[in-house]
Parts: sequence; C-alpha cells; structure tokens
Amino acid sequence: MENQVARKLIVTMYAESQLHAGKGMDVGIVDLPIQRERTTAFPIIQGVKGALRANLKLDNEEEIFGSDNTKSQGDETKPGKVAFSEAKILLFPVRHIEKLFVWVTSPLALIRFLKELENKRELIKKLETLKIAEDEAIVLQEAGEILLEDFQFKTKQDDVVKEIAEIITRNVATVDYIKKKLETDIVIVDDNRFSAICQMMTEVIPRIAIDKQTGTVKSGALWYEEYLPQDTVMYFVARETIFSNKNPNDQILETLQKAIDRAVITIGGKETVGKGLVALKVVNEQ
Repeated sequence: MENQVARKLIVTMYAESQLHAGKGMDVGIVDLPIQRERTTAFPIIQGVKGALRANLKLDNEEEIFGSDNTKSQGDETKPGKVAFSEAKILLFPVRHIEKLFVWVTSPLALIRFLKELENKRELIKKLETLKIAEDEAIVLQEAGEILLEDFQFKTKQDDVVKEIAEIITRNVATVDYIKKKLETDIVIVDDNRFSAICQMMTEVIPRIAIDKQTGTVKSGALWYEEYLPQDTVMYFVARETIFSNKNPNDQILETLQKAIDRAVITIGGKETVGKGLVALKVVNEQ
C-alpha cells in the first residue's frame, strides 16, 4: 500500500499593522517580547489555529478545527480534520536610506518555505549552493554597498533573487504598489546576519497606564512591548490530519481555502490598539 501524502494549503501572511505574538513576561529589557525559535531566534507566531477559528465564520467549524474548549467535563470532544503549523518568517522589512525599506531574508528562511511547494527542487539547490559572506547581500541589481539600518553590506547580483521575488509577489495579498516594490527590493543575507536583524530591528514600544484621578502615569505602570514591523511577511501550512476520512470527495480544504484566501484577520495581542492585522493569501504554486 502506497503512502498517501496529506493534502495541504500554504498560506502567506502580510502584516498590515505591527504584530505582537507574545511569549509572556521576560526578565530582559523588553517586558513583553515576541515568540521566537530557540535555535535560530527567527520570529514565529503560535496560535494560528485559534486566530483563524476566532476570525472565520464557518458552518463546519468543528469539523475543521475540532471541539472548542467550552465543552463541559465529560462531554465527548472531536479532533479537527485540519492541522495548522506555526507561522514562520519569510521576509523582514528593514529601513533603507534610498528605498525607504527593503525586505531581508536568508537561505534557510527561503528553503523552508520552498520545501512546502512542489517543483522547486532546482531553486532550492541554487539556494543551498549560494555563497554569501557575512558582509555580503545578494540583490537583483548590484549597487556597490548598501546600508540596512545599522548593517553595511557589499552587494552581489544573482538571478536567484528574481526567481524568489516572482514566487512571493504572486502569492501575497497586498496592493499592486507593494507587489511592484517586492519585485525589486528583496535582499538575501546569510542566516546568522538574518537572525541578528530579526533580533535587533524589531520595534520596541513603551506603554503606560494613566491614573484616571490624577491624569498622570500610575506608579510602576511603564513597560516595553516588542513588535514585528508592518510589512513583515510570514507563512503557515494547513494539512489534513490523520483524523480526516481521506475521502477524495471531501471538500474540507477547499472550504477552508475559500474562507482564508484574501481574508484579513487579527492575530496575536493588542488588537484593541490596532495591532495584529494580517492579509492572507493561499499560495498557488502546486
């Protein structure tokens, strides 16, 4: 009996506002940092499933997501037919003196994304053999040296940037102006530098609480929150689970795709202060 490959959707998330998917209080300078991978320090977002469930109104919600947590103790619960990954980083926006900002990525971030797609083996091989020095940036058009925030890089032209840009541009839900910028303004740096950029160039915002009686800041009510910047691009994968009946006529993923594609949802915290808006797009590269 041949092993069946589970059907899946790959979905990009384009940040329309700053994102805060917090990991809780921390002892560092930032009181409320964002979630990160332990090994790479790349940003991630857990809780994609919960965000989709809260934002999408689906008649077959329980079939897709499983029983919710409002069931009484002893009630039978059902697992969902779709499994959702965490959201992973694909492109990170960084300030650029001439272009306002560009999107930075790395071979590891790109390879992880491309591995989810079909027929991208040749492109993955190009990225695996791409030689990037610590002070180099791979760009569409060589431009001498560039300054990305506080990092200075020597540029090196490679057509792999064009191939990457074409795939991503086709598969993000944003306006044509941004898509046109994506075609030319993606920069690939080495994995270590990308990790450093993702740690050093997030937005850290001070927050306060005002005493209603005095109109001044409450004693001790100053804290710092970390955010992924607007225009960050992430992605997640939705797969059929082993609990799915694997019926070829089952339209569970098709139903989810219609609800997700080009939807705008909120994810993470601080929704009431305008944070967490993302535009979703189902990747069509299969």
